[in-house]
Amino acid sequence: MNESGWNVKWFNQAPVDYLGVIVYLARRSELYKLNMSLLSLRRYLRKPRPVVIFHDDDLNDIGIQLALAKTLRSDIPLGFEHIRFPAQTNIAHDHDRYPLGYHHMCQFFAIMLPHHPLLTNMFTYYWRLDSDSHLLGPPLVDDLFDYMNEKRLQYAFVMVEVDASEYVQGLWELFHQFLARLCLKPSMAVKKTQTSFFSGYSYSIFYNNFELSNASMWRDESSIAGWLRQVDEAKGIYSHRWGDAPIHTLAVTQFVERDRVVKISDLGYFHRREYVCADEVRSCVVPTHLEASANRPFPRGCHPVTNPLCQYYPEKRGK
Repeated sequence: MNESGWNVKWFNQAPVDYLGVIVYLARRSELYKLNMSLLSLRRYLRKPRPVVIFHDDDLNDIGIQLALAKTLRSDIPLGFEHIRFPAQTNIAHDHDRYPLGYHHMCQFFAIMLPHHPLLTNMFTYYWRLDSDSHLLGPPLVDDLFDYMNEKRLQYAFVMVEVDASEYVQGLWELFHQFLARLCLKPSMAVKKTQTSFFSGYSYSIFYNNFELSNASMWRDESSIAGWLRQVDEAKGIYSHRWGDAPIHTLAVTQFVERDRVVKISDLGYFHRREYVCADEVRSCVVPTHLEASANRPFPRGCHPVTNPLCQYYPEKRGK
């Protein structure tokens, strides 16, 4: 029962429990991709977990909302949350490639989401997906929220990538300034996964368009909350196009114990053109609408395959 005082208009039905919620940030222009992503949830979810789609005013149409609710199973609750982004003036000069909405997306997932009443008052865990995220199966044996809760996990991921150096200018330096201010040294995980051979930044990141996390970790763990405040005050998401992935990766590798983080290896996943198959299948079928010659399989969810971040944390493997 929801006793939080935060009202959500649920389509299909109200949530049975409030352990976890699947969240998207989407726009009307992404409706086709979003619809296909929801279809993959309909097919592979173990339990009918609630889905909430955040938007900045262009998904208020009741016809669109009803159509998306119909895409999901009738037992999967669907809600919509209209959000507003801060006005910004110092924007990176890359609008042709990354428009303002992209910076807003990074700000939302890096800083804003854990403080939304949906997660402060209602749900414990969130599972972030993008409109171009697609589950490839097989059907989940475990409900991922139950698994996180039973194992007392704080963070889960499915793939790792290497970020482009041009998109993290100043972030590594800011991170070390933050540690110095707290009289902290880099953790073993930071040394092993975030530090290059020459003691610089490795640029290794959790590919966090698939991110499962305990929302309270980002608010209530003082060091993590302090790091996010430092990032927010630096305005680098807007001025340098810092992504939410490196921001969260640095926080997790520094401040979260190794046995509280897990790599999900028993579920195939596709995002844009990168994908990984579940560990118990040799190959997985990429749906026809996602097929492209430029698609890149990530062996074991790693890019490159030698990426130390991919091998560092325990794995959830198929039964």
